[in-house]
Amino acid sequence: MILRARYVLPVGAPVIVNGAVEVRDGVFVAVGPASDISGSPAEDFGDAVILPGLVNAHTHLELTRLAGLVPPSPDFTDWLRRLVVALLREPPTAETVALAVREGLAQSVAAGVTTVGDISRSPFWTRPVLADSPLRSVSFGEVIALGRRRGLLSERLDAAASETHASPRLRVGISPHAPYSVEREGMVACAQRAQADALPLCVHLAETPDEEAFTRRREGPFADYLTALGVWDDEVPTAGCGPVELAAGAGLLRPQTLVAHANYVSDADIALLAAGGSSVAYCPRTHAAFGHAPHRFRDMLAAGINVCIGTDSLASNPSLSVLDELRSLRRSCPDVAAGVLIGMATLGGAHALGCATQAGSIVAGKDADLLVVPLASDEALSWESILDGAQEPRAVYIGGGSRHPDPG
Repeated sequence: MILRARYVLPVGAPVIVNGAVEVRDGVFVAVGPASDISGSPAEDFGDAVILPGLVNAHTHLELTRLAGLVPPSPDFTDWLRRLVVALLREPPTAETVALAVREGLAQSVAAGVTTVGDISRSPFWTRPVLADSPLRSVSFGEVIALGRRRGLLSERLDAAASETHASPRLRVGISPHAPYSVEREGMVACAQRAQADALPLCVHLAETPDEEAFTRRREGPFADYLTALGVWDDEVPTAGCGPVELAAGAGLLRPQTLVAHANYVSDADIALLAAGGSSVAYCPRTHAAFGHAPHRFRDMLAAGINVCIGTDSLASNPSLSVLDELRSLRRSCPDVAAGVLIGMATLGGAHALGCATQAGSIVAGKDADLLVVPLASDEALSWESILDGAQEPRAVYIGGGSRHPDPG
């Protein structure tokens, strides 16, 4: 199969004018000028650009069913309370979770996303659906074990690390949820299990400024929230340090770790993240919806940290479109080169999820995951034109063999 367009944007290589890609057995076998790649069957998309499939490095697909029901607010723990109430109002079942994940995957593909890093509280329900999907995914099973729930550590860790549904396109991982839901001992156990089984890690870290008061002194809104939830007990340990330092000391910060959010970090925290080689998933529209202080992703990039893009969930975001995230970020941060932003949502995300040898750029030998975005005008392509416009993907290919929407 040969696909042509006025531009091919490989990522990591220069734009190709009047470009083409050749796909065979689900992988790219050639990329270059259309004049150098001939054969059939071929499809010419004309005034459009071919891009690598987008990577949503951090999302919660099972929360798709809560779309619009729990609007974010500056009071994060109040939002958590409302989220728990919404979940308890209609407790999840295997059927409702599967339906939510399928819908989230369908929305993702339509938006040009071909790889996801999904956090799951119910991996035994979500992973069969992910395994059935053409998308590439890393399923991080969530581990919550703090206070009166610390006895669940072993059970939750076993469920998170279970590779029952693993496949070439579905990798499992472990997510010690956050400093306010997993004690240091649990973090250490997750880090050791991940290292022993060669599994990736994902941890929510420094998402709000209130985490600092909780980890240092066992006080503040998170202590109040856990008490109201009936989880708190007097054995919850005091770390005596900030959340990033806590994670580093527990062995969580390593190259195989994805840190979600990192919204409130100091220079010392950035140095710890860089030293550990961890990636950071920035979720721009969720970040804005909660009214957080400006994210320090520029400083992280300057420190050599791999920063990628996530959407979080539909409980805090209007869509699962990484392209929409990039366009929002482009409007709020016009000083950051559009090429850098696109790299964060492609090769950066693939690197964060441990699949950069298969995804994230259009290179011979990689899986043929791509999207086609129509051009808004006849002007010469610039990186900015992709992000300054509003065009939706015209076609999305996964492994070369499935096109969405299906032209048939």
